[in-house]
Amino acid sequence: MSTFERTAPKDFGNDELEEKGRPFRSLYAHWEAHQWSPLAIDLTTDAASFEALDDEARHGLIWAFAHRFHAEFNVASLLAPFLQYAPHYEMQLLISTQVADEHRHLQSVLRIYEEVFGVRGGFEAIRDAADANRDIISDTLYGELDAKIQNLARTGSEEDYVKAVVSYHLLAEGVGARTAQNLTAGQYEKFGEFPGLAQGQRLVARDEARHIGIGVTYIRQMLAQKAEARDWVDAILDEFALVASTALETALATDMHDQVIAGYGVEPTGFYEEAIRLLQIRMRSVGYLED
Repeated sequence: MSTFERTAPKDFGNDELEEKGRPFRSLYAHWEAHQWSPLAIDLTTDAASFEALDDEARHGLIWAFAHRFHAEFNVASLLAPFLQYAPHYEMQLLISTQVADEHRHLQSVLRIYEEVFGVRGGFEAIRDAADANRDIISDTLYGELDAKIQNLARTGSEEDYVKAVVSYHLLAEGVGARTAQNLTAGQYEKFGEFPGLAQGQRLVARDEARHIGIGVTYIRQMLAQKAEARDWVDAILDEFALVASTALETALATDMHDQVIAGYGVEPTGFYEEAIRLLQIRMRSVGYLED
C-alpha cells in the first residue's frame, strides 16, 4: 500500500492537529479534504458594518489587519527554502501544500482590504496601506524570522532546517499568529456584524492548525532521533524569550499599548500571557516539555 492511503481522513479539530503530532499522510489527507476559496466568502455585510464604525474602531481593525497582511505576505515568500531542503518526500509534499495555503490566505486579506476597507489601486495600494500601520514590534519579529530562513537558504543544513521549522511553524504560526487569531476572534462581535471576516478567520485558523501540525510532527521526530536537536531548539527558544520580553516592554512604553487594546481587546500583558500559554503547549506537543 502506498504511503498516502486512499482513505477518507478523520476530520481532526484544530487542537488535535496542533498538539498530537499526526502522521504526515494524515496531514496531507486533511489538506485534500478541506479545500476552500477566498472568492466564495460573502463580504457584503462586513463592508456595511465597517462603514458604520467610528474612526477609532476602524483604525483598530485596520491596524490588526496590517499585521495579517504582513504576516501572510512575508511567509508566502519565505517558504521556498523549506521546499528546496525538505529532508524527505513527505515533508516536501506538505510544504508544497502550505505554499498554496499561504497565498490563498493572502488573497483573502487582499479581498478584505478592497471590499471591506475600500482600498483601491490593487496590490501596491494595499501594501502601502498596510505599511502605514507598521510597528517596531512586528518589524523586529519578521526580521528575526527572515534571519532564520536566510540561514537555511544559505546552508541547507539539518540544523538550520530544524531551527527554521521551530521559528516558523512553532513560533511564528503556532504562537504569534495563533495568539492574534485567538484574541481577534472575539473582537468582531464588539465591532459589529462581520460574518465574512469571522468565516475567513475560521478557515485560515484550520489551515494554520495543520501547518503547526507539520512542525510538531517533524520536530517531535527530530527530538526523538537526534540528541543534538534539543540544543538547536534551546538556541531558538533563548532568542525568542529575549525578543518577546523586549516586545512587551516596547508595547508598554509606547502608544502601542492603546493600539493593542483597540486591535485585540487586551492589554499588552494579556497578549504576552496568551503567547506564553501557547508556547508551553507547542513545547509539550513536540516532547520538549513533559505533560
